[in-house]
Amino acid sequence: MNSMPPVTGHDTPDLSRLLGRDYWMVISTPADGTTAEDITALAPAHIAWLLGLEERHLVFLSGPLVSGPGVGPGSGITVFRASDEAEATAIASADPFVTAGLRTFVVHRWRLNEGSVSMRLSLGRGTYEWL
Repeated sequence: MNSMPPVTGHDTPDLSRLLGRDYWMVISTPADGTTAEDITALAPAHIAWLLGLEERHLVFLSGPLVSGPGVGPGSGITVFRASDEAEATAIASADPFVTAGLRTFVVHRWRLNEGSVSMRLSLGRGTYEWL
């Protein structure tokens, strides 16, 4: 069992250690009239597009929004590695959901400072666990 030290709020963080790496967060919103059936029909093309971007190391994180204010079929967030806003916008504009008129998007410059990623990979068993 993992034991975490209590968060006291009294520790002074070393701000020089923050990652400070910039990415481009694309927040996608369904266009008026988009249905779950529309999204399901085009999902294979959308996923193939994302996997192609992933192979080119352009996608950092991506996934649908499944609850919250204004969430509907086609809502999602993708974080791109791009040189600037114009490149991020061009990448997002090629999304099959966007080209089909099923969703719109806005691009935000996002600075990653804190967080944690853990993964366990077993070479002998050919398994992985996302923690």
